[in-house]
Amino acid sequence: MAALPSNSVTINNLDFARKALEIHDTIAVSQFLRLADFLSTDKGALEYRLAGYQDDSNKPSLKLEISGKLHLLCQRCLGPMEYDLDAHATFVIVRDEASIPETEDEADEVDYLVAETHMSVADLIEDEILLSLPLAPKHEIEACDAASKLNELKKPGPFAELQKLKLQGRKTDESQD
Repeated sequence: MAALPSNSVTINNLDFARKALEIHDTIAVSQFLRLADFLSTDKGALEYRLAGYQDDSNKPSLKLEISGKLHLLCQRCLGPMEYDLDAHATFVIVRDEASIPETEDEADEVDYLVAETHMSVADLIEDEILLSLPLAPKHEIEACDAASKLNELKKPGPFAELQKLKLQGRKTDESQD
């Protein structure tokens, strides 16, 4: 397998797959503009590996692996939380959109890409990151700042205490009768 220079940001995905090329490098989280809304900070970098190959049916394919840490926003407390990203995707390259199989015919573990002479590797990586994020990322309840606030809300309020005293007073009055 030949390796492309790490500064290559666009590839001809069909040639890349047919020639069994490979890229493995790191990419700054700050480069992903669409991901920014989900992040508490855009510091850090992710490691990725993109490999081209011919699948068992001799179709040109790509395999993408992304790993690293993202700093997301907890949707419970809106505080920063660390998220371990470990995404894997397999793509079959097709000539045009009409060549993509109907959804019920598709294999669940395979996605399809239309052949492009100038495909952005960074865009492909960002798409996969966005698809792999949890719908509503949250800390574990014990580690979340919102947990203490929830516990405070569960404490009986002053009016609940007054209600208890009032009920106890009625029981005392009834027992004296």
